[in-house]
Amino acid sequence: MINSRSFFPSEKSIGIIAGPGNNGGDGIAIARILHNKGMAVKALILGDSKKYSPQLRQELTIAGNYGVDIVYPWNIDDISTKELSKIFRDCDVLVDAMFGIGLTRGLASEYTMAAEYINSSGKPVIAVDIPSGYDTDSGKLLGDVGVVANHTVTFAYMKKALVLGDCKTAAGEITVADVGIYCNDNSVSLLLDDEILERIPKRKATVNKGSCGKILVIAGSESIYGACYLAANASLVTGAGLVKIYTHQNNIESIQQALPETMYKGYTRFDKDEIIEQIRWADAIIIGPGLGTSDLAKSILETVAENAKVPVVIDADGLNLLAENINLLDNLSSRVPVILTPHLKEMERLCGTPLADINYNMEKVASDFSMAHNCILVLKNHTTVITNVNTIYYCNSGNEGLATPGSGDVLAGIIGALLGQGIDAISSASAGAYIHGRAGTIASKEVGIKGLLARDIIANINKLI
Repeated sequence: MINSRSFFPSEKSIGIIAGPGNNGGDGIAIARILHNKGMAVKALILGDSKKYSPQLRQELTIAGNYGVDIVYPWNIDDISTKELSKIFRDCDVLVDAMFGIGLTRGLASEYTMAAEYINSSGKPVIAVDIPSGYDTDSGKLLGDVGVVANHTVTFAYMKKALVLGDCKTAAGEITVADVGIYCNDNSVSLLLDDEILERIPKRKATVNKGSCGKILVIAGSESIYGACYLAANASLVTGAGLVKIYTHQNNIESIQQALPETMYKGYTRFDKDEIIEQIRWADAIIIGPGLGTSDLAKSILETVAENAKVPVVIDADGLNLLAENINLLDNLSSRVPVILTPHLKEMERLCGTPLADINYNMEKVASDFSMAHNCILVLKNHTTVITNVNTIYYCNSGNEGLATPGSGDVLAGIIGALLGQGIDAISSASAGAYIHGRAGTIASKEVGIKGLLARDIIANINKLI
């Protein structure tokens, strides 16, 4: 249950705004518990008393018996931000308990007024279960206004809204409170945490570089080499034993100086036999970063799709080329594990769904695409969704600093390295996304959000594995 002192230790007076349902009942229960602990508490009930839920009615009776200060709407002349400010003038912290899960429409009338007051109050705000005003599944703001909290305490299990859409920003810091209720079905978020790192095996004393995974990075183009450098560097730092870059000959000299630990093979024209030879060498393949969308790049991707016999990660320009001929994906995924790593715009090209619709329906779009094409999808956003035909993960380990050039190339490199070490595809995709996010978050504490570079993410991978 909420103890505001855990979040705001110096605050002594709590204001609670409760709605007519079970979320309001939780708010009144919180008021009673804090009151009995000696804190000053004032609770306001909104809504028609005829529509109060049985739980709320029960909690109101109990709270009344303990002498909790409860304000009912019929004792207020006008519910306005001015009146609410007067009611909660002496409160140090506000608790939003108007609506929890299951809200189907936007806030209206007195609830809108209450949300506007909470957001403009300047006081710390704690939301109960989820901030009021958002869709439970997509996190989308349902109306014109929703509560913006500093901290959300959700009960029993993580709710999808808290890591998706508008609600992610509105939820603030999140605490999942164990109340003896557990849920394992698909109505909840399977949020990745440090446990996913346990799927990465430790190196045995008897290994050699050839047994730690041979990664082929097919990336870069005639005038672009940074992407293949970042992907290859990330693979090496994530534990790949050998990394070979297959790129345009123009890039070789520059990358060799920056990354001497990597093997190289350059091309100036399309050579199918040469590409097949490189494919046969690899334990895992990364294709797409900086590759371009020329006819040459298209021929390279087609050759990989037709001949690869090891897991393949497709990113960036590889995805844009794939969108032009989705049959290549179906051909490839019928033989080997395939991981796609699109951002929302690349996903729009792949599936034809408008970007705005993907943003508020990421789970379904990603899951449907995975099932239709038998692949694993790492759909990148402020919360990344990872899906295959029967699994959905959410990755919330990163921050806004990851929106930096080359960040996606690093992610592809991490995932490719894990695949090359023999880790199954869904574990590689989910652990890779988690490592990528956490490494970026760690780095941003040193260099700042706006100063974060892709190379800073790579520099912090070793703190996690």
